[in-house]
Amino acid sequence: MLHHQPRLYGLRPAHGTLAPAERREPDLAPGRPGLKEFARRTAIAVLVAVVILAIAYFLWRGVHVLLQAFAGLLFGVFLAALAGWVHRHTRLAYGWSLALVVLVLFGAAGGLGYLLGNHLVTQFNEMTQALPRSFAEIRASLEQYPWGQYLLENAPKAATHLAESGQFSRATGLISGVADFLEAAIVILIVGIFGAAEPRLYRAGLLHLVPHRHRPRAGEVVDTIAFNLRHWLVGQVVLMVIIGITTGLGLCLLGIPLALTLGVIAGVLEMIPYIGAWLSAVPAALIALTKGPEHVVYVLGLFLFLHLLEGYVLLPLIQRRAVHLPPALTLVAQVLLGEMLGILGLFVAAPLTVAALITVQMLYVKDTLGDRSLHVPGEQGDGARPEPT
Repeated sequence: MLHHQPRLYGLRPAHGTLAPAERREPDLAPGRPGLKEFARRTAIAVLVAVVILAIAYFLWRGVHVLLQAFAGLLFGVFLAALAGWVHRHTRLAYGWSLALVVLVLFGAAGGLGYLLGNHLVTQFNEMTQALPRSFAEIRASLEQYPWGQYLLENAPKAATHLAESGQFSRATGLISGVADFLEAAIVILIVGIFGAAEPRLYRAGLLHLVPHRHRPRAGEVVDTIAFNLRHWLVGQVVLMVIIGITTGLGLCLLGIPLALTLGVIAGVLEMIPYIGAWLSAVPAALIALTKGPEHVVYVLGLFLFLHLLEGYVLLPLIQRRAVHLPPALTLVAQVLLGEMLGILGLFVAAPLTVAALITVQMLYVKDTLGDRSLHVPGEQGDGARPEPT
């Protein structure tokens, strides 16, 4: 008779008692964490996700403050550029050069405000009364045609009410608008002046957020962005002055009322590339309509000529040392930020595009993809060496 020895699963058929280590239950699966380790990792992942969402929420809620801070940074770059120029061409220290630049700018602004303030206020008041009349004339002209009547019937009620009631100035929310403007101006001035006073301090603080081995390259990116923003801003200010003066003189020669105010509007909106020139043409055309349809044609012809002069003559000469902004990319950024963040988003869209474009070109195209043939203005080894900010 055959005797079958019982099979012991998981135990060696050996004499004696098994050691405690040998009686231990096997793991659920080799290489997989246990239940406690899995729970710990899940809790950490959830906590990190909550922190990221909280940070994103607070950044979104304070995005207007961040935009104001960025605008202040741009103002600081502009002040630093002027102070650096004064410092290089005089024997003044950088701090005294910055103080001189700030005093000159504020003095010039105060002088222009004193000389032109009354005229500008008067003309702005006249414009708020003339624009509703222009809307009324447009409405009366459109009512003479069937297609015009169709457009008026399907036009937004707010625009119709604006034309009929004449409450153009009230529709802008004057009190809240002034308060928001003053708040933004204070933030921009403070951030700009303090940023221009100690640019190296803020640069070093920004680089401390980058791992140590990547700081040299990050410093090059920051310096290149500052270099391009500096030249872009100085060029835009020059363009603003030229366009504002030429627009005001051209409208004055054409006999258009409120030429001074319309010139100031054209100069300010020049800060918005491409879109600003045509936005400034709208109030000028509406004011010209009060003198006759032929004056509208003259005004639009003037703005077209100035726009062509800017695009083909002034812009290549003034902005030749700054990075070239693709028009389509700039327009998309302006429309996107303008829709999401309002008027301030329109003004900062172009410089934000400059910073983003340079970052992508240097860190992705050149470093990640290895395309060293790309030329980035101001980068070390690609022409002019940017001065450390």
